[in-house]
Order: sequence, then C-alpha cells, then structure tokens
Amino acid sequence: MAGLPQVRESAWLYAPGDPHVPLAHVRLEERMDGSGWDIYVADPATGPTQHVRWPDEAGARAELERVYAAGRADGQWRIWRPEG
Repeated sequence: MAGLPQVRESAWLYAPGDPHVPLAHVRLEERMDGSGWDIYVADPATGPTQHVRWPDEAGARAELERVYAAGRADGQWRIWRPEG
C-alpha cells in the first residue's frame, strides 16, 4: 500500500534526575510501499538526525533494541508506541 510512512515507535532518552531535557531521540517508521523500515536517531537530541534503512521489521527492531541498550548507560528511555 502506498502512502506516508507510519511511525511505529518513538522514544526520548532523558538523563537521570532531569526529566525535562532530552539527551537523544529515536523514531521507527514503516514505509507503506512495502520497501522496508526506517530508523531515525538524533544524538544529541538537538543535533542532526541520522537515518538507516532496513529491509524487514525484525532487523529494524533488533537495531532499535541495540540503540535502547546503548542509551540505558546514560539515562532512561520514554518509549511511545501507537495503539492498535
């Protein structure tokens, strides 16, 4: 199905003790033309966004978990997943 990419997960990394200033941001999107998945990472949160494409959901989610694990050394993630 063609159309705009759909955000499947988004997360902000916050430093311990400072829940108001994000350290990093990550977003997972599904391309609706069936051509794969995209991960966008801004680290620091105010810096330029890096983009990586994955051909399948499993690979994209495995990479997302790797990003989350690396970020846990610096703070706590607040993860948003759309309902449905």
